[in-house]
Amino acid sequence: MESLRIFSKKLRILCLTLLLISAFIFIPTQTAIAAEGYQYDPSPGCNNPNKTNSYPTPAVMLIGGSESRKEGEKQATEWFLDRADKGDYLVIRFGNTGSQADWICENFSDKINSASELAINTRRGANSEAVENYIRDAEALFIAGGRQDDYVATWKGTYTEDAINYLINDKKVPIAGTSAGMAILGEYYYDPRGRGLVSSEILEDPFHPNTDDIDGGDFIDIPLLKDTITDTHLDRLNPSRGYKETRYGRIFGLLARVVDDNSFPSYAIGAEEGAFIAIDKNGIATVFGNGTTRGEDAYFLQAETRPETLREDEPLRWDADGKAVKVYRIQGKPEGSGQFNLNDWKSPEGGQWSYWYTRYGNAGFRHCP
Repeated sequence: MESLRIFSKKLRILCLTLLLISAFIFIPTQTAIAAEGYQYDPSPGCNNPNKTNSYPTPAVMLIGGSESRKEGEKQATEWFLDRADKGDYLVIRFGNTGSQADWICENFSDKINSASELAINTRRGANSEAVENYIRDAEALFIAGGRQDDYVATWKGTYTEDAINYLINDKKVPIAGTSAGMAILGEYYYDPRGRGLVSSEILEDPFHPNTDDIDGGDFIDIPLLKDTITDTHLDRLNPSRGYKETRYGRIFGLLARVVDDNSFPSYAIGAEEGAFIAIDKNGIATVFGNGTTRGEDAYFLQAETRPETLREDEPLRWDADGKAVKVYRIQGKPEGSGQFNLNDWKSPEGGQWSYWYTRYGNAGFRHCP
């Protein structure tokens, strides 16, 4: 019995020693990753070490946000993944890694080789060679939602930006963005810098302090979205959560600012929540959604004229006899609907034309719906 107690004691000491050694090995590793400013998490559900060659097809998917479990999500995701040709799928975001890659593995493992999440949280992380390589190795890139000011402040002018543009213009892989991830894909983009902007603010004063900053031509480079600003959550209206205004007036005002900064033509693309705007390699956009009149639609805005009044501290006047901005609306359907040619913005199918205008600020704004 005495020898058994001695053996048991030695075994406990050995186990404790091994735990301490493991802790000292693990903690510095985690600390080192945190110090580098990024977190990389491969999804264990579908990572194939024996990768074969894949030949992705270029495409762009613009998602209005709040798309989870919406009708049309499965079909739009399949459309997107088919263009990855069973390659590696990467989600990038700011903050903590999430569950989007796991969802892809659980539901579409036959369409990809692997799925991973990469959170890039500091400029040091964004300039890491490891982060650059993770992005460059992808055959499909998904930019998650969040805050576009985090993305702009952290990724702009770094290896991360270079790697994203490499995927788009050299490797030519499909790229998608939802919510803030969509908002940074146009040549022009709104960088809220922690403020946020509602429709009435920009319609009452196109240079309202909350419009800082509207930038362009210096971040994500998607040729099909040249001269274009994108906006999301157009139909969000939930007063209990602080959303008291829709964003139709906001995208109209943002386009006015782009026109002021840019020569013609100038455009905007807006998406309601749950809308998926799938743009193929030929520049033809199709919209996935719920197929009802309750939303999940896409809007393609073309500036027909310059605003009549676009000055600080004055309401926006952009009228042109009720034809200031020509807008094509496509109601998304689960199987995909409509066609809009982003090469010339002419001769679309499956939607409706209308005009948006304002004769005097927020009160004079008219749009459809």
